[in-house]
Amino acid sequence: MTKKISRGGRLAIITGTSFVAAGTAYYFFMKITGWGIPCLLRLMSGLQCPTCGITHMFQHLFKLEFVQAYNSNPFLFFTWPMIGAEILYVVYIGGNNRELPKWNYVLLFYYIILLLIFGIIRNIY
Repeated sequence: MTKKISRGGRLAIITGTSFVAAGTAYYFFMKITGWGIPCLLRLMSGLQCPTCGITHMFQHLFKLEFVQAYNSNPFLFFTWPMIGAEILYVVYIGGNNRELPKWNYVLLFYYIILLLIFGIIRNIY
């Protein structure tokens, strides 16, 4: 007896697969060409944005180099699984035409605040 996957479930699976495929393609593109997407804030001001280092972090994670991955972006090193799960959750709920619960908006608000604080602190020290 198989259970039918809901529209939101299908969208979440497609979204997750698309992110993994795009990330893998970008990884191999960078590995072959040596070209990456530069951070515009860093190019213009010399400051690191809160997400600077995420590409290097994932490169190190692919090689199972956890210390170097952590050093590339400590905040996102610990929180990227939550962000991935959140993206899939939002796609799943939205795909089923339901409203997101209030706690979800609060969670995202505090996450963005913490990410901005991290971005400020990493440029001070």
